[in-house]
Amino acid sequence: MTAKKKTGCMKNGKRLLKTALFLFFALNIHAAEPVDFYATVTSSNDTNTIKMTTDLLFSQFQSVNGYTVNDKRNKLYSADEAVASNISFFAEIQEDENGGWICTLNAIKASQHKNVSSTKKYDSYYKILMDAKTSLENLMENLNSNSPINKLPQIADEKKPSAESTQKTESNIYEMIAGTWSGEELIEKVLILRGGKGFVIFKNGASMNVAITASGSNLKITQTSKPNASFYPELTREIALKSVENASPITWDLHLVNKNTLTGTKTTLLMDNKNKNAEEGSVNITWNRK
Repeated sequence: MTAKKKTGCMKNGKRLLKTALFLFFALNIHAAEPVDFYATVTSSNDTNTIKMTTDLLFSQFQSVNGYTVNDKRNKLYSADEAVASNISFFAEIQEDENGGWICTLNAIKASQHKNVSSTKKYDSYYKILMDAKTSLENLMENLNSNSPINKLPQIADEKKPSAESTQKTESNIYEMIAGTWSGEELIEKVLILRGGKGFVIFKNGASMNVAITASGSNLKITQTSKPNASFYPELTREIALKSVENASPITWDLHLVNKNTLTGTKTTLLMDNKNKNAEEGSVNITWNRK
């Protein structure tokens, strides 16, 4: 091979390497676009509900693929202070004078002079939580679309159930257990929705989606969120991180004793101090309506 051909091959190799590196970094940047999550804007005096809803939105945003969420929940969004290269997000939650809540999600991409919003009215704040991830995914899809429109309002009232379907639902066990429950030392509260879904909020800040199935007065509550070491606060952090990937979903097998009491067993990872590892096991628990 002549020196000229060698030089040409080297140049081609360098170009291919540069192209590969560019594509690698471009794909990784796209796969983890930074989002600054700001405080909720509200005039409501129900600070506990607003905080809980904000925390759930933050947790659900963290499970949306393609984004790295920066916690700025302690400050309100300001265009002057926002990082132009990051996406800025904040929610507006207001109590409707006719009952229920009006929730607006806002996402701003200052570097492209683009912002989108989505507004929905909900019968209760539970419905906001149940709809959170889907609403966030739709909002970000609109923000990243090629539409030239800067503001994309998306207003929709939830359909009210008919009197007949409401009557049937009220006799259902899901209606009976809907609400807020507590009873485990390391869990802040459990929110059970009427549609057979819910959220477990841990004292360490983590939140878990669950699905509920009923058979008579017996309930099976099953983790539906992706594995997360924070779902095992009973374990040391090191062992939780090591064990979580191969762990089965956490489940609760509960019996409705009365409208304010659920009792049964929880199947999860338990600490084995002798062998310094985690093993699946069951513990007895009781939940009480808050």
